[in-house]
Parts: sequence; structure tokens; C-alpha cells
Amino acid sequence: MKKESKIQSAEVRAGYAQHVVASYKRSATAPVLVKGNGARVWDAEGKEYLDFGSGIAVNCLGHAHPRLAEVMKKQGEELVHVSNLFFHPKQAELARELVKRTGPGKMFFCNSGAEANESMVKAARKAGSGEGRVEVITALNSFHGRTMGMIAASGQERLREGFGPVMPGFVYVPFNDLAAADQAIGPKTAAVMVEGIQGEGGVIPATAEYLLGLRKMTQERGVSLLMDSVQCGHYRTGRFQSYELILEKAGKKDEFLPDAVSMAKSLGGGFPIGAVWFGKKLQDVLVPGSHATTYGGTALACAVALEILKIIEEEKLAENIFVRGEELKKGLAQLAGRGWVGEVRGFGGMVGVIVKGRSHAEVAEALAGVGLLVVPAGSDVLRFLAPYSVTKEEIQEALEKVRATL
Repeated sequence: MKKESKIQSAEVRAGYAQHVVASYKRSATAPVLVKGNGARVWDAEGKEYLDFGSGIAVNCLGHAHPRLAEVMKKQGEELVHVSNLFFHPKQAELARELVKRTGPGKMFFCNSGAEANESMVKAARKAGSGEGRVEVITALNSFHGRTMGMIAASGQERLREGFGPVMPGFVYVPFNDLAAADQAIGPKTAAVMVEGIQGEGGVIPATAEYLLGLRKMTQERGVSLLMDSVQCGHYRTGRFQSYELILEKAGKKDEFLPDAVSMAKSLGGGFPIGAVWFGKKLQDVLVPGSHATTYGGTALACAVALEILKIIEEEKLAENIFVRGEELKKGLAQLAGRGWVGEVRGFGGMVGVIVKGRSHAEVAEALAGVGLLVVPAGSDVLRFLAPYSVTKEEIQEALEKVRATL
């Protein structure tokens, strides 16, 4: 591609410094990205990178997929947005497709993962309010978003610093600890909310025993089970929901169905959309006047999400990301103990590496220097979140770039 001047990069960075709120921790040397195609992006100087951050598990089809560009143009010329006081066919079609993949229930559409998680909590509290059930149990190290409600829900104290008074009604217990969850559930408990794989917390998968145990104890005690699948869902692991893969590996796939599942990120592939699947227990709790959002489920957003589902199926990308992800995981595991590479964990297109001997931010910057973009998580983990269309050759190229930093 044609190279842009370095002055342009300096001007962009200056524009951020002067006019953009500095709420993101960007490295001073972070590239100014101007173009993408597939698993690759280019900066203003023309340098090429493999993008294994995917917009933090968002760009499931990579960059500039021609069919997404076409559907945006086509739908944009027909109908972009109408009030949810009216009907439009794309929302009904997308709801049907998501229910078909998740289980019997109904969909609520919003704009982001944090909104989706807020919606689950509101529904669970409303369902339990008549019995005084208002508390929601979440896991330590969890991340559910950055709204006032979701920083209260997330099991990380640092997210709440300076934002008090924090919304009450959340109880935190260790992740993958059934005994702790069992002890925490009481007469005020409305719901338990967990991630199938803790993403921001460091790519930590739930165990099958934990998920099945939560389902059993919540059903026995009349408590809702909410699954935050914003980052780990929508085929990120090679299955529609990460919990499906976790339970499939244990031979228990058909024994688990939560009461609600939040979705976002890969659902829109870079276009803002969030959604919640509500099972039979909660599907009719949110009635007119109880919850809404202006832009939830617009015709344009739903058209994009529908096209993504079609592309994933037609191009067999769920199968591809599972296989390619396992190749990446195996290749990284072979490097464990060398340089900064520690334990490797995760599934499919959601792989985490514990960084040893150096800060994860320093290693991420070093990898960017050799043309590989990854995303830090937790205090010492790097996330490798390749697009579902990543090739075998690109996996090997990424591993070579990792070796170059050891």
C-alpha cells in the first residue's frame, strides 16, 4: 500500500492528546492504523501487522470482509433505524437465528456487552423482587463491563476505585469454587453471573464440574444462572457458546442450559450490537416500561449480524478457528519455559499466555515491533484473539514472530 508520511502519525497522536479523553492506556509507540484486510492491518507508515487482537475479540471475520461492506451498503440504502415501537424483519430474523443456536427463549437487543449484562441483571432482580431476591453473585477476577452497574458486578476492586458510592447488591466469590458459591447463595440471592472463560481476568476457563454444579444448585434454590458470553461466545472457541465446548469435552453438552446469555463483540464483527438470550424463566420478565434502549436491534445492526452468521456457516469458520486455535495453542505450549512464555491456556480463538520475567505490556510492545498485535489481560497475561478466518500459514507466521521476541 502507499506509504503515508510520519507527520500524519504525529498529527493523529497529537489530535488524540488534545481532543480525546485519555481513558485508554495506549503506548506512546502504538501504531496509527489506517487499513485492514483479513487478519492484517497496516499503519500510517505502511508497516504490516498480523492482528491477533481482533479489536479485543470483536473482528471475527477479520478486516474489510467484502460481504459485510456490501450488506452495510445495501441495508443502509433501504432502512437503517426505526423506533422499537415498530416492527422490522431483520430483528425478527436475527432473533430466530440466535434462539435456534442457543435454546428455547426470546431475545432482547441492545448496543454493547455492558448493556447486555445490565439487562440480564435487571431481569433477574425483577424476577426475584417479589421475594426480596436482589443480590447477584459474581466471581472474583470477573469483568462484566464499565457502566456503574457493571463495575459493581465485576469482581475487580480496581474498576470501582474513585467511583463510589458503588451500586450495592453484588457478592463476590472465587471462580471455579463450587463450595464458595454454595455458601454465598442465600434467601436474598437473585442470580449467579459468570463467564464461560474469564477474558479480561486472564483467559481462565470455567470447569465443566463448576458449570454443572452452578446449574444444579441455582435450579434447586430458585436462583437464575446468567452467562456472560460477550467475549468468549459467538463461535470464539469454535462452538457458539464457550460453555458448549467446555461441557462437550466432559461429555455433558446436553446437560446444561442457563437462564440468560449475554452476547456482543463478535456478534457484530465490529459493528455495535449487543443482545441477551432469555430462557423460559426470564423471557417474559421485561415488560413495556421496564427496560428499553433507543438503538437496540436496528435494521442495519441486525443485517450485519445476520450476514456474519451466514458467512461463519458457509465458510465453515467455526471449525476453522477451533483447529487453527489449537495449532496456535500447541505451538505456544512448545515454547513454554523459553523467554517470556509461561503457561498457555484457553480454547479455539481465545488463547492466553502467562508472561514470565517481563511485564505483559512490554512484551505486547515487543510483539508489535515485529508485526504481531495481541491484547494484555489481567496482570500478566497476553491474549491471542485471531479472526475466525485465520489461515494455517498465518498461525505459523505468528509463532515465528513470538520466537523473534524470546
